[in-house]
Amino acid sequence: MSDWYSQIPRVGEANTRKRTPFRRWLLRFVVVVGFFAFVAGVVTFVLRGAEWLQAHSTTTTVTQTVATVQVQITPGMSATQIGRLLEEKGVVDSASEFVELVKSRQSENKLQPGTYRLRTDLSLVTVVQKLETGEGSSTFRVTIPEGLTVSQIGALLDKGGKIKGEDYVGLSKEPSKFVMPKVGGSAVEVDTLEGLLFPDTYYLLQGDGATQLIGAQLAAFEKKTSSLSWSKAEALGRTPYEIVIVASLAEKEAVTREDRAKVAAVIYNRLQQKMALGLDVTVRYALDKWTGDLTAEDLKVDSPYNTRVVKGLPPTPIANPGLDALRAALEPAEVDYLYFIADKDGKLFFTADYEEFLALKKKFWGE
Repeated sequence: MSDWYSQIPRVGEANTRKRTPFRRWLLRFVVVVGFFAFVAGVVTFVLRGAEWLQAHSTTTTVTQTVATVQVQITPGMSATQIGRLLEEKGVVDSASEFVELVKSRQSENKLQPGTYRLRTDLSLVTVVQKLETGEGSSTFRVTIPEGLTVSQIGALLDKGGKIKGEDYVGLSKEPSKFVMPKVGGSAVEVDTLEGLLFPDTYYLLQGDGATQLIGAQLAAFEKKTSSLSWSKAEALGRTPYEIVIVASLAEKEAVTREDRAKVAAVIYNRLQQKMALGLDVTVRYALDKWTGDLTAEDLKVDSPYNTRVVKGLPPTPIANPGLDALRAALEPAEVDYLYFIADKDGKLFFTADYEEFLALKKKFWGE
């Protein structure tokens, strides 16, 4: 009986053996379907996400749109300040990278002020190059060194190509066309603007000419010289305009502040003793001859500017002096010198003794 019983199938035994392959197949089917459903879900998510991004991409598109922006760089701005401004305007991505590039090019003092129109897709190098050259600016820079005559400034302007030197020289002889600066607080009436055209760096609008430059120089003269000790002119027995004349002489004769003060002292000492000034720079001005040696005939030129022949100061300044020369004319050295001479290197030697002057002349020039 036990053998018979053992041959009777137990509950679920036979069915279990028959269903095992089916269950495995079903499991595989479910896994495969689930996998494809997952993939389909991912694809759907990605596609819908792309559609959402495209629908909400207005801000991104505007940011990436190439634009031309106006940037105002004022005199005195540092590279750091300029970099921050360019970053704010969207011209550069990083102000610090701009500063690093400027420093690597040693261009800290080469960046030109002005109003620029710059594209936002320019490379960093291109932006720096434009600021170095002033390209793209609605302004341009003109630098007038100290001690140049009107004629020399005209030649300088011709080289710059922005302003005609001929126009500049011509207008300098027509003071009535301009608002004249006060010299030492007093109005002056002159026939030439020589001496009043303050040497400095000026920023003019594209298209501006000699009229605008001269106007800026005259305004700068009054503004920059207003703080000088003009009251000392009276103590020296000179008018403010005569101080400008003396300053122009000192500017042309000497290079250092100390020597200019000594040259001014020599001028005042000789005027006090009613001696001719005997300054070759006045002869050069009369002839507009600033290179080469002066000949014996040159020294005899018939001109009110020839201080070898005509006593007293020349009728006008012979150059446009800077602040140092003007200070020297107002505050001359306290010395009794009457003579000075330059060696072949341009170094000046001063003396109150005529015989010593002749000895120095022979030593330096063999005369």
